[in-house]
Amino acid sequence: MIQAAVLLLYALLVTLLTPLLPLLYLHPRLRAGFLERLGRSRLEVEPGGIWMHAASVGEGRIAANLIQGLRARGPISVLRTCTSASARGVDIGADQQVMLPFDLPLLMLGMLDRVRPRLVVLVEGELWPGLIWACRRRGVPVAVVGARAGPGLDRLRRLPIWGEIQRAVSWMPVDVAAAALVGGEPTGDLKAPLLEEVARPPFRWSGAAVIGACTYAAEEQALLTAVSLLSPRPLLILAPRQPDRFDAVWAWLERAGARAARRSRMGAEVPEGTAVVLLDSMGELARLYPAASAALIGGTFDARIGGHSPAEAAAAGCPVLHGPETRNNAAAFDSLDTRLILDLEELPEALREVLAAGRPIRPGGGARARVELVSERIWRLMRPDTPPERALRPWLWPLAPLWLLAVMLRPRGGRRARVPVISVGGLTAGGSGKTPVAAWLAAQLQAAGQQPAVAARGYGRRSGSDVRERGESVDLGDELTMLARRGHRVASCPDRVAGVEAAVRSGATVAILDDGLQYGAIHRDLEIIVIDGRWPGGGGPIPVGWRRVPLGWLGQADVVWVNHGGLPAEWRPLLKPGAAVVEARYVPTGWLRRGKLLPLDGLPRRPVVAMAGIARPEGFFRMLRSLGVQPVRQWIRADHEPYAWGDIQSIEAWIDDHVVLTTEKDAARLPSQLGVYALQVELEIVSGEAALREKLGSIRYGGAP
Repeated sequence: MIQAAVLLLYALLVTLLTPLLPLLYLHPRLRAGFLERLGRSRLEVEPGGIWMHAASVGEGRIAANLIQGLRARGPISVLRTCTSASARGVDIGADQQVMLPFDLPLLMLGMLDRVRPRLVVLVEGELWPGLIWACRRRGVPVAVVGARAGPGLDRLRRLPIWGEIQRAVSWMPVDVAAAALVGGEPTGDLKAPLLEEVARPPFRWSGAAVIGACTYAAEEQALLTAVSLLSPRPLLILAPRQPDRFDAVWAWLERAGARAARRSRMGAEVPEGTAVVLLDSMGELARLYPAASAALIGGTFDARIGGHSPAEAAAAGCPVLHGPETRNNAAAFDSLDTRLILDLEELPEALREVLAAGRPIRPGGGARARVELVSERIWRLMRPDTPPERALRPWLWPLAPLWLLAVMLRPRGGRRARVPVISVGGLTAGGSGKTPVAAWLAAQLQAAGQQPAVAARGYGRRSGSDVRERGESVDLGDELTMLARRGHRVASCPDRVAGVEAAVRSGATVAILDDGLQYGAIHRDLEIIVIDGRWPGGGGPIPVGWRRVPLGWLGQADVVWVNHGGLPAEWRPLLKPGAAVVEARYVPTGWLRRGKLLPLDGLPRRPVVAMAGIARPEGFFRMLRSLGVQPVRQWIRADHEPYAWGDIQSIEAWIDDHVVLTTEKDAARLPSQLGVYALQVELEIVSGEAALREKLGSIRYGGAP
């Protein structure tokens, strides 16, 4: 109880420091991603996934293995946070990577409310009290994977809040020594690559090569001296531990007169005559081990560091040399056949012996089995449901009744049209999937012999009160243009009554109102309310969130259509008797390009640029990743934002040597012959289709009622 109070006191004290946050911008290492550190990330992950914090490149290797193991168990979205720009630049397979917000309770609570994860995983010793406190407040479980005994853990154990932190998380320590301090069952080292075949090296060389992995100055000097004494002289590849030392190490190599090359300025071959390669790149070290003749693991000659992990080198079959200081990765070193060097002066002779012995063939050490076991433990720790939505801007609650009152005062009832009218509307302002539902209905009614027309105000169209049934997005609005390009009859007009009448004169036998929930000037024969199951309530009514109408309006719906999930159980009493509930999901069907539908595997093999200007761009990017498409660049625009002439010129320049992917809605705002590939998505009903078709069948079609 006392320690819980101390943890609360910590949260209050650091909250008082919030006004000082701008001063942290003066720190050069904190400037990268500073807005993200303030919790201002534009998130592209969907709720109900895992938030995995892996601070650096090394922790990212563990996270990459865990992500692979988790996704072997089932589909799951993963947000990875880190604390360095270099770590963020290495792809580990997460859906998105952003900087971890500063450990202030308000920032962490805000991040949790936006991510809404079912579990937070902290890799190795990254224990942030503010994040742990926020997770307790929001009911999100926390797992610590790979904790190691060492100075960092010793310092945390001396804090007065240690006992509360220890009880607040589930521990998966790396070895027995750490388990004795924190509890839990040891996992073993998780950094070794899971694949038995490692990708080919990023560059080639002839002869032997020695890697200095995660090195510091004394080790680098000893390695340079040692290889110069060997004959024939092997290539030395130096991979300094800290990226901010790259320039300093390069300057030292130049002063030493070494024939050196920087990886960042090399191609696929080491230049002839090169004696040293400075690996000033990120994410390539693991791919070099399979072709190297030996590796010296850095940090093993300094008791303050305690040694870095040898798992990647050992898994690749590379002979490992190290010093006596290995306590941070004791379990990994104890399980491997490595060469111990008590002093750096022994390095030349040790290298001579290892190179003369040749390279043995070594297995990966059971890395896959360990990762599968830990992934299973993590999977069991996830809470069964996604944390509920919370108010996005709670300080605006006093203004919410004014908005809801204005909505309820709008006229309802409206006059009957000469044909049946089906209204498709959403509780929230954008992103629920109203237009895909309207497209599904139009296709089904057309297949049943009807002549449907979709009528909407035409958001984003050129001003004017006239009815428009043909044209581009400036004439119709982007959503109706998208439907028209699919071959559906449309009518764009701010006056939906006039739009429906014009469609009837053109031969329509049934009208579908896209975004018709709040439009009360016309009678509807079927009311469909669409909800996104991931954000059903929109974070509260406008201006607190983006819900446009009171929840009580669900009682007007003949059909409640839920995309990406199910209807919240507490909302079911709001429905009127006999209302149908439909659950559906998006399914990609192909690529639309210049009016033709291409198969999903029909993309050219070129780098990909992906752009999206829709309410929920994260769903589009996630779908691309599920199709195996990894964009080299993502361009996010505001919903409905038009493309200026300069934007179109940029896209044309990309098309020359890239594949440009976008959404159908974005493509509708672009010239049809531009050459972008638009992902066509259809709705697949998961449940409730029979009840929906019964509702559709009860409508009297074919003329005036």
